[in-house]
Amino acid sequence: MVNANSETKTGQGTHDFWQTLLASVSQGVCVFDGNGCVSHFNPCLPELLDVPPEFLASGPSLREIYDFQMQRGDFAGAPHPLDPLSPDDAAGNDPDLPTEHYLRLKHLGRTLQVQTKRLPDVGLVQNVTDVSDYVQAEAGRKRANQLLFATQALAELGGWEVDLQQEQMTWTDGVYRIFETTPQAFTPSPATIRPLYTEESLATEEASYQSSGQPTSTHEFEIEMLTLKGRRIWLHSRGTTSWLNGRPVKRTAIVQDITRRKQTEMALRDSEARWKLALESVGDGVWDLQVQSGEQYLSPNLLRMYGYDDGEIKPHIAELDALVHPEDVGRLQHDRRAHLEGVTLTYSNEHRLLCKDGNWKWVHSRGMVISRDAQGQALRMLGTHADITERKTADALVWQQAHFDALTGLPNRRLMRERLIQEIKKCRRNEHKLALLFIDLDHFKEVNDTLGHDRGDELLVEAAQRIQRCLRETDTVARMGGDEFTVIITSLTDESNLQSILPKLLNTLSASFQLGLDQVFVSASMGVTVYPTDTQEVEDLLKNADQALYVAKAAGRNRFSFFTPALQEAAMQRAQLTHDLRAALPAQEFRMVYQPIVTLATGKIHKAEALIRWQHPRRGLISPAEFIPVAESSGLIVELGEWIFAQAAAQVKDWREQLHPEFQISVNKSPLQFENPNPNHVPWIDQLRALGLPGESVVVEITEGLLLSTSNGVVDQLLKLRDEGINVSLDDFGTGYSSLSYLQKFDIDFIKIDQSFVRHLKPGTTDLVLCQAIIAMAHALGMKVIAEGVETEEQRDLLKAAGCDYAQGYFYSRPVNPAEFEAMVQKSDAALHQAL
Repeated sequence: MVNANSETKTGQGTHDFWQTLLASVSQGVCVFDGNGCVSHFNPCLPELLDVPPEFLASGPSLREIYDFQMQRGDFAGAPHPLDPLSPDDAAGNDPDLPTEHYLRLKHLGRTLQVQTKRLPDVGLVQNVTDVSDYVQAEAGRKRANQLLFATQALAELGGWEVDLQQEQMTWTDGVYRIFETTPQAFTPSPATIRPLYTEESLATEEASYQSSGQPTSTHEFEIEMLTLKGRRIWLHSRGTTSWLNGRPVKRTAIVQDITRRKQTEMALRDSEARWKLALESVGDGVWDLQVQSGEQYLSPNLLRMYGYDDGEIKPHIAELDALVHPEDVGRLQHDRRAHLEGVTLTYSNEHRLLCKDGNWKWVHSRGMVISRDAQGQALRMLGTHADITERKTADALVWQQAHFDALTGLPNRRLMRERLIQEIKKCRRNEHKLALLFIDLDHFKEVNDTLGHDRGDELLVEAAQRIQRCLRETDTVARMGGDEFTVIITSLTDESNLQSILPKLLNTLSASFQLGLDQVFVSASMGVTVYPTDTQEVEDLLKNADQALYVAKAAGRNRFSFFTPALQEAAMQRAQLTHDLRAALPAQEFRMVYQPIVTLATGKIHKAEALIRWQHPRRGLISPAEFIPVAESSGLIVELGEWIFAQAAAQVKDWREQLHPEFQISVNKSPLQFENPNPNHVPWIDQLRALGLPGESVVVEITEGLLLSTSNGVVDQLLKLRDEGINVSLDDFGTGYSSLSYLQKFDIDFIKIDQSFVRHLKPGTTDLVLCQAIIAMAHALGMKVIAEGVETEEQRDLLKAAGCDYAQGYFYSRPVNPAEFEAMVQKSDAALHQAL
């Protein structure tokens, strides 16, 4: 027990008494003295109220405690416990003595019961109990009762119990609703409900009391009754009866209002004759099936549909089923069974049926169960047959046209794709391989142009037949359009099997074609890819075969080429890119863009990084990430780097005259430019001097890896840059292998923090700590820091607070052309001037 006030020696006994008594109580207990302040509390109280023990130990009043909790939101919007609810409450109650109430600790999700009583002498005692489980259980019980009530109402369901010995009866709310009354208006008993039965239903009810010799028996029946308002209703009753000495003593049952179902059944029976007549009048044949016996009525119109006379087909379901096409029997029986079992709302099936003349006729059979027994078993089913032969013939023609090539009769692109997907599934199951071939006829265009399209079509038909003769029936030959064919060779156990098939295809297609009086020769180029060796995806197989075909044609035609993953594609792309790159500089396809480097302290722009862009005449804008590696591997980077520097030098001269006299442009220099300099190139410092520019007008950006070079030439060039006054910036700092000794050795002027450290910059993150460390280290070594990849205001502010000198990134601007850059700087300067 904790004492909230200082104790005197004489009060020690009282303190010990309270401490012993209250410390053993599992509830929260708090004692208030005559002044209304806390004098004692047990350890459970701070934990239950989630208030600091120190606060209670300071001796606050009850109002001060409630004020503290109100401010914290513990009462979930309820009034202050000590505030009266009305003037009458204020007049009749002690304002400092709250009644029993619930206190909800909102932030903990607990519900507490708080009881406050006055002590016999002076002061108060308050008891706090956690009743969260009780409150939640009560809420759950209430929800369950509401759900039960709603469910019974929706299902029109209720329950009753009859005590046959006491002549008493109990109804649930659902039964009162069914009989359109209330417990206040009607008291059910065996005697009072007797007038609600019809004679037939009363007989059914009495007949259901049949002893089975067991303590309990079951019943289930449907009866017609009257509601208290006189309305006729149908009830389905199901339940149990308790027996004693051969006499029924109690019956419990669930009853459901099935009036609407009964009305529907009666309506169906009433309209049956009219329905049959209507269907016959539109040409459909009608059938009527007695499900339990199998007896089936067939209308005259149905018999005529198949050419039969009355009596030629016995009236049984098995007789008509025997005329169904063997391929359609399984589906028909499945669809019919699904409806009989209640899985589907209606029965619908299309199948072929044998006519008297021996032909097959397509028919659409539709039907519906119109009656069921008490157990839900189908009793009677009514339906029709409609002749759909013409529609099926048209559908087959449309499907044929959609999936086959009209000229050659081969599968087209769509069907080929479907078969490829299916064959891949088979290969997965059987662990086999398949080959996909793209075949292109060489010189077919010349035949078409010289002999005409008719002769060209003859050649295509003959070529299709030749390809088919080289393959098995299980393989697929498709025409993709023009002179392009696709072949799917299935069930390959080994790729070596293709070595006999591919030459055979080339030979048969290179043999002469006799087109009327003309003898012509063509050849074929083939691209081959194998599943799953090359890929397991359909789209990739198609791409692979196309790429391999390209190689075969480029290599001279009349040959096949296998796809080789990655290497072939990469080599082709790099070769093409290298070829285009060599022509790009003379063709003036490159252009320069500039990204501002902003002084964080002032927001001024006196620096920029020069970046190159390639506007390819066919491919459009190509990313530097794609062509710079190719330029480096091919050695073209040296020539390209010289061009970049010349452009940047001319630009910085203009901007020093127009924007700021100390404007500075950074230029990236590849390690290859250091390691393989062209002796015929004019040194950069000489180019600057020729323009009347000092060395510090340009910053050379290098990578960390260059600092590790052991080449004397590289070292000399770096030192020469320092001697000539050209600043050096270390790009992507923190991602390489540089050390402090290298930074000092080469007199680095700027360090650029890599964007990987800036991207996730947030307060309290490791990235922020690393950035702060880099900035502090750089400043200690006399270097300035540029942060790359700044994209948000928060990143800028954190870097500025850390003492970073410059920032660069999309937050300020993307790389832009010179005109846009100038406009941006002028706008920025004007804004800064206006702010001052």
